[in-house]
Amino acid sequence: MKTSARSEEVAVSFKERPVMKVVRLLKDMQAELQKDLDDDKAVHEKLSCWCSDNDKEKTQAIETGTQRSEQLKATMDEATAKILELKAKRKSTMEEMYSDQKALGTATALRMKENQGFHMTETSLLDAISAAKQAIVVLSEHHPELAQLRSVATRLQEARVAQLFAPRGNLRSSQLAALKDFLQQAGGASSLLAIPGFQSYRPQSGQIFGILKQMVQDFEASLADEQKAELKAKTDHESLKAAKEQQISSAQKAVAQMDSDIADNGEKHAQAFQEHDDTQAQLALDSEFLANLKKKCSESSAEFDTRVKSRLEEIAAVQDTVKILNADEAFDNFDKTVNVALFQTGASRGGSFQKQLRARAAGVLQRAAGKHADPKLALLAAEIKLDSFEKVKVAIDKMMTELKNQQADEVRHRDWCTDELASNERETAAAYDKKSSLEARIADLDKTVGSLTAEIEATKKSIANLQDQMKRASELREAENADYQETIVDHRLTQMILAKALDRMQQVYAMMQSSEEPGQPGAPHVWTSGNHTDAGNGPARFTKYGQHAGGSRVVAMLKEVIADSRKTEDEAIQAEEDGQIAYEDFMKDSNKEITLSSKKLNNLSGARARAKESLSMAKTDMRQTVLELEGLSNMLGDLHKSCDFVLKNFDARQAARAAEVDALKEAKAILSGMK
Repeated sequence: MKTSARSEEVAVSFKERPVMKVVRLLKDMQAELQKDLDDDKAVHEKLSCWCSDNDKEKTQAIETGTQRSEQLKATMDEATAKILELKAKRKSTMEEMYSDQKALGTATALRMKENQGFHMTETSLLDAISAAKQAIVVLSEHHPELAQLRSVATRLQEARVAQLFAPRGNLRSSQLAALKDFLQQAGGASSLLAIPGFQSYRPQSGQIFGILKQMVQDFEASLADEQKAELKAKTDHESLKAAKEQQISSAQKAVAQMDSDIADNGEKHAQAFQEHDDTQAQLALDSEFLANLKKKCSESSAEFDTRVKSRLEEIAAVQDTVKILNADEAFDNFDKTVNVALFQTGASRGGSFQKQLRARAAGVLQRAAGKHADPKLALLAAEIKLDSFEKVKVAIDKMMTELKNQQADEVRHRDWCTDELASNERETAAAYDKKSSLEARIADLDKTVGSLTAEIEATKKSIANLQDQMKRASELREAENADYQETIVDHRLTQMILAKALDRMQQVYAMMQSSEEPGQPGAPHVWTSGNHTDAGNGPARFTKYGQHAGGSRVVAMLKEVIADSRKTEDEAIQAEEDGQIAYEDFMKDSNKEITLSSKKLNNLSGARARAKESLSMAKTDMRQTVLELEGLSNMLGDLHKSCDFVLKNFDARQAARAAEVDALKEAKAILSGMK
């Protein structure tokens, strides 16, 4: 009876062991493993979304950057072609300007030479006229002294009268020869009889006297011709000079404008070049970023697959362990339960004759006054009938002088009008050319400012996107690290618990060999009698004792779970190191990209500020040019008011005034008794 009670107590003891605590712990492990698997899937989904967004964004950024790079290259090519065109045009304009300057210099030198020749001729003629007039005065005396004749002859020789008169006078050769003989012999004659032309006294009718009077008339006519020719040459030269200077000034303005355009296109090329470099650098960064992103995302996907596989293997192991621990034979072999929790790691931008004369003269003037509607002529005709001839002739002379002055003034006014109208036309054309150039420049600058503004906004958005990605990456890294820390703590605690459980199991099953057979019952018990020294074998005996065969399976399972936990811990450590390296690379690449984008933003902002300044200056130039055109238009209106009547009626007015002068001359001639 005592033996039976002991057996029942042992049986109850095995049944009361808390095996279910281990089972419940394993089931909690399974739930936590499933939760970790779900967390891994959530992290993988978040990473996949992150990878997709970044891949799409960077691919779009690369396409946009490539298009912008091509646009900038086209802008540089266009600016280069424009600069070459402007330089060729500038060279041609400079050559024309140099040609005009050379022509002006040649004309000026020729004019100076002509003017010097004129002054020499004028001086010689004036000297000759003076000498001839002095000689006439001496020769007109009744009894000129020999000394006076000698002095006159010397003076005429010094003035080179004969030489000057020879090519331009109307004397016969015999008269010219007589003059030369007079001049040659007058200086050395001892008496007047020795001088040719003075053998007898013939005052004012001698041959020499007549020759000298003719010479004075011819010299004065020649002097007037020379002066007239000089005045015409001077006027022609001044007109040529004004035209050439205007052409040179226009060329200089054109060259200055072309220089400005060349500079503008040079700046445009430089800005496009800088932006092209920045864009290329950004493209390189974006390409590197995309490559790193694809690599990280690929690695993350592979890691997820591995983790899922490991999670599933762990879950399967736990399920197997639960089966083992729930087996009937397990209750007979556990000495105590172990709290097991296995967690999987989460991974995760005017008388009668006189009356007749008066009447004739007055008639001439009245007809002229009627024909030309000149009240002054009518008044003068009335004065002829009333005033003395001399007074009337003085009035006629005065009026002729006024008419001649009016003629000259009108010629000057016509020339002035012609020059001013031509100048206004040239300046207006130049101003319109400048206006067209400024309009094109303003449009180009407006486009440039708009393009730069769009590029600035795009760059700011890119920086903001990068900063947002960095923030998201930091949050994700923080979450991954927290998951990692929790995973490591959980696994190490699990390993400690499992090690304790294994140790306890091995205390019981350490000696059991896989080859041992379970205990077998012995032969039937034979109760033998005793004697004195021996009481016999008793009425019963214990059966052979053997350990439960399920213990080794539990030990092996616990070792496998511990090994899997350590493997998962090592994988979590490696994943954490890889994740930290990838995070640091991402942050480094992003910071580098933000630095370059910020530099690009500064360059774009500077370029936009310069473009806005150039635009403001161009608009100011445009306003000044419009004002200049308005001034030229107003000036043109004033010129038409001042000039149109003169230019339209110039020939008629000149002819009428000339007819008036002729009428005055005729009236004066009548009054002088010449008609």
